[in-house]
Amino acid sequence: MNKSDIVGRILTSVFYGKSKNKAKGMATNSAGILQLLKQVFQKFQTESLGSVLGSVRDQILTLGKLLKFYASGRYREVDLKNLVVILASFLYFLSPIDLIPDFLPVLGFTDDVALISFVFVSVTDEIAKFEKWLQENNIE
Repeated sequence: MNKSDIVGRILTSVFYGKSKNKAKGMATNSAGILQLLKQVFQKFQTESLGSVLGSVRDQILTLGKLLKFYASGRYREVDLKNLVVILASFLYFLSPIDLIPDFLPVLGFTDDVALISFVFVSVTDEIAKFEKWLQENNIE
């Protein structure tokens, strides 16, 4: 099964559907977004995940930074559709039971990596706009 097959299955799965519905409600909840980020980074930093998720490390950090600035109110120029997609991908990542359950060694995170990579590419324009804003405001 290739990456696009996996992403297609994820996007039509009940697991992603639940994540997306939850993300829609969370999009206006700054405290909820910040709590989600805390959980994502805690999970990401566990020793066993560092190497498995290394290929999407920078993507997770960039998306997380965008969400952090959004939740803090410092940057609000995020399209709601893109915000929901990013939040849904993080909620999906946190769920241990998804298309490929996370308890399966190495293989269990294949779907998470595929989804985060897909989302990152899908919101490239949003990320470029955010990074331009960071640069214009001298923020690292």
